[in-house]
Amino acid sequence: MLLNLVRNGFEAMPSGGQLRIRTFYTNNEVVLTVSDEGKGMEQYTLEKLGTPFFTTKENGTGLGLAVCYGIVSRHSGNISVESSPRGTTFSVYFEIN
Repeated sequence: MLLNLVRNGFEAMPSGGQLRIRTFYTNNEVVLTVSDEGKGMEQYTLEKLGTPFFTTKENGTGLGLAVCYGIVSRHSGNISVESSPRGTTFSVYFEIN
């Protein structure tokens, strides 16, 4: 899951930029964030993220994020995405029991 989020972040920044990976603890959850400095995503794309076979890549399969969402779901976690023209952040939340 982490490898896929990092790869997507790098691919979102074809002209360079920084990719940030953070982990922290808040509200009884462990949070992993992957942030890029790409051009961001349109609302339509954000709504389709995680849908099997949906891709914005020329040679993509549309399975990478679907697998990520599945992994997180199987561990009772969730993913949120924030995107703007200055970049995108994927936040993965896992509750600590």
